[in-house]
Amino acid sequence: MAEAVSLRVDWPRLVLYSAMLAPLLIILLFFFVVPLGIVAGNSLTGTGVDAAFPSLSQYTSILTDSYYLGILWRTVVVGLAATLGALVLGYPAALVLFFFQGRWRQVFLFVIISPLFISVIVRTYGWMVLLGPGGLPSLLPSEIRPRLIKTEFAIMVGLAHIYIPYMVLSINSAMSRIDVRYLRAAATLRASNYQIFRDIILPLSAPGVVAGCAIVFSLSMTSFSTPILLGGSGNKTMPYLIYQQNLVVGDWATGSALAIVLLAVTMSVLVTLTLLSRRVMTRVGG
Repeated sequence: MAEAVSLRVDWPRLVLYSAMLAPLLIILLFFFVVPLGIVAGNSLTGTGVDAAFPSLSQYTSILTDSYYLGILWRTVVVGLAATLGALVLGYPAALVLFFFQGRWRQVFLFVIISPLFISVIVRTYGWMVLLGPGGLPSLLPSEIRPRLIKTEFAIMVGLAHIYIPYMVLSINSAMSRIDVRYLRAAATLRASNYQIFRDIILPLSAPGVVAGCAIVFSLSMTSFSTPILLGGSGNKTMPYLIYQQNLVVGDWATGSALAIVLLAVTMSVLVTLTLLSRRVMTRVGG
């Protein structure tokens, strides 16, 4: 007979780890789980004679109303466009940062993260000036001068610029784990720069790409001030609509339902992007 394996519990270490995790778990419980539960409960509030009973009427009205669906669609499109813009601009920057050494690497890293030292409102006002009538459009003749401010394009540009540092830092974190000996071995075997990038750097940096896209998309979907300042009331996104329903109209049930819908859509898109990105990177990596 096989001897029974005795499991010894290291109680001092278990108590220590529990004490270290307790503050985080308490904060997570009271400032995330409980508020989310309250919002979910408010979203199930019925109307009229059914007000005392849980109801899905708020969700039904949202998912069948073209007005709400249009704003939800705009929010998703803006979030995806901002994420794509941050990735297209951020990946080359992360690649340059990866190959920089010594002092220049520190200087370039400071340049990348320096926008984070400035308020989002200040950076958004900067884009309002650039995209306004007296900014970049004024360089063109009045006959072909485009209207850039108060458009979805302005929101996309502003969000992509604001969240590029998060994309660069996420990708660079993955690239920093790449062993340079892989690159030297590939070069010794007469692999071209494109082959080294395609077969080594790109697949190994995929986790950073996925993480950066998840961060930027989540922040873009829930951004409040930038879409309002750059897009105006004619290009509302879900966060501003939730604010209106809760604090302007006073319809907490609809506002809570909109918040849950936004959370569900954001999580669904993130899961889909993660699965697609991993599949694409696996194919690229051979």
